[in-house]
Amino acid sequence: MNVITLKLPDDLNAALKEVSRKRGISKSAVVREALEQSLLAQGVAAGAAERWVAQWQGSLKLPDASDVEATDPRLAHLLAKHVR
Repeated sequence: MNVITLKLPDDLNAALKEVSRKRGISKSAVVREALEQSLLAQGVAAGAAERWVAQWQGSLKLPDASDVEATDPRLAHLLAKHVR
């Protein structure tokens, strides 16, 4: 994971600390989520999910969708639609 440094005005830093404290997550996690949402809204990170899946492709042994359908139709739908 890469590290960046940025300067924040005092009020924005205070808001970041408060959100971090309330949610019980790091300030870095709050900033990552906000940045991802902003980039997705602009269409910039549209391929992020595909890149993430590509890095794991072939690493997981997934059942065939037809084998899963009887026990979990939701999982069968997700496998059929999103896993190639």
